Amino acid sequence: MAVEVTGVGQREAWLAKRFPSVERLDDGLWSVPVVFPGNPMRYTLSYVLTQGDECLVIDPGFDSDEGWAQLVAGLRRAGVGAGEVTCIVATHFHTDHLGMARRLAKASGAPIGLGAAEQRHLSVYDDAEQEVELDRERMRLWGVPEGRIEEAAMSVGALEHLRDLADADFRLSSGQPVPFGSPHGEVRVVETPGHTPGHLCLELPGREIFFSGDHLLPRITPNVSLELRGDPNPVSSYLDSLALVERSNHYEVLPAHEYRFRGLGVRARELRTATEERSLQVLEAASVQRDPSVHSVARDISWSRGFGSLGGLQFRLALSETAAHLQHLAVQGLVGGVRGLPTLAPQVPMLR
Repeated sequence: MAVEVTGVGQREAWLAKRFPSVERLDDGLWSVPVVFPGNPMRYTLSYVLTQGDECLVIDPGFDSDEGWAQLVAGLRRAGVGAGEVTCIVATHFHTDHLGMARRLAKASGAPIGLGAAEQRHLSVYDDAEQEVELDRERMRLWGVPEGRIEEAAMSVGALEHLRDLADADFRLSSGQPVPFGSPHGEVRVVETPGHTPGHLCLELPGREIFFSGDHLLPRITPNVSLELRGDPNPVSSYLDSLALVERSNHYEVLPAHEYRFRGLGVRARELRTATEERSLQVLEAASVQRDPSVHSVARDISWSRGFGSLGGLQFRLALSETAAHLQHLAVQGLVGGVRGLPTLAPQVPMLR
């Protein structure tokens, strides 16, 4: 069975590199694209759900004046003003999901919800300069050439930007209803750590609709990174989360990027297989190197655009993803001696 594309117009826009339209998807449910400037993902698909006098916004998007105008216009299409939003939920703590939450909450007074386990792990520090130096030292341990340390490490400006993101007014756990609708309970929470430590998805069981955030995307594998103060074994968490959502393929998946599709279980299994194959690729690269480092392994595995072409954030993400897979392998006792990885108790090997 293959994934069925349901967001045909969204897919056409994605492939043509055009900005998609606001769409009415179901009774009281709208898809609103919000620009993500300077990023290859280009925009976030925010979702607006209305019921009576209540309005829930899921992943309001990156904070910019242009994006704010797009979100307000989308809300207007849904029949509500920004001041009438009653609840905001971000699937995770990334700027293209949580960024606009503070502005929307200020306009409406709506509370902001995040996953129970979501951490501000990139914004918990006392001294930004000291935090940057810690990150640079980690890049050195990962074998990054000295001339590219500054490019790979976090900057003071980036850290301060993350610190400005909104805090949660309430936290959500698996099986818990989102405080929206009358009676509350239409929107249910599924905790799906991996892409971030406390990533969550939302579902409308009665309508067989699944808001997947970045956990499940139709075309690409979400980045799963090893980050300072983050999940010490995010690949393992991601694999467990994928297994958790391998349910009915009748569910329509509403992701935060690209386009809608049907086939929740099919896509979850595809992504689980792709993640396991990536770990095997990392294992093969590490096994033939005398003294493997995160950088040397990343250099020797395949990347869609080629490792040599990666710069800035994409370079960092490639390193962090490679480190996450090396950590997953190290915990299973399949690789050892790679510097800069957290120390965890070994587990029984799971790769076949």
